[in-house]
Amino acid sequence: MKGAEGSIFRRALTDSLPVMMGYTTMGLVAGVLLAAKGDLMLAPLWGFLSSACWITGTMSFAFIPEVAARSSAYAIALMTLAVNFRYAFYGFSLLARWKGVPFWRKMYLILLLTDENYALEDASPLKDPREHQRYCLILSALNHSYWVSGVTAGALLVCLLGFAVDAESIRRATNGMEFAMVALFLVIFTDQMKGFFGHGK
Repeated sequence: MKGAEGSIFRRALTDSLPVMMGYTTMGLVAGVLLAAKGDLMLAPLWGFLSSACWITGTMSFAFIPEVAARSSAYAIALMTLAVNFRYAFYGFSLLARWKGVPFWRKMYLILLLTDENYALEDASPLKDPREHQRYCLILSALNHSYWVSGVTAGALLVCLLGFAVDAESIRRATNGMEFAMVALFLVIFTDQMKGFFGHGK
């Protein structure tokens, strides 16, 4: 059994490597912006907590101006629901595969149901339900760790720079970094269209 679990871990790790490149990079940008423009004390701690509680890149970027404007928790909660509503439809298609998964594991899988996790979990060739569930759990945990590491490192970097550079200079230097999220969406959309039209031929 240990050999089978090791094989599942290696597959999940291999499949997660492209996601690691995106999550650590985008997470770093999100962490930098949170610390530079969120006007928060202990920004690395906030970066760690926010990335641990949600992994959606869209929400991480949208969260920054709301925090800077000191929006209410109610407004942030509503925005989170609106931004992440599409994930509910992903979940419906995975209900059969997650049947029998213990409650807390299922809650964790739901929390980590990002576009990338969904695509990899749906494309998994593992037919055995238990093996597939282990694969999903390991994959989600790995991708989650990449995101948390990226956001926390970005916020920590800005705080360390703050000892040598004034805050206003850091804010000016980070202007335009928000476009990174738009660029990522454009890359994903272009790749999907190429795959769609390629299959169409």
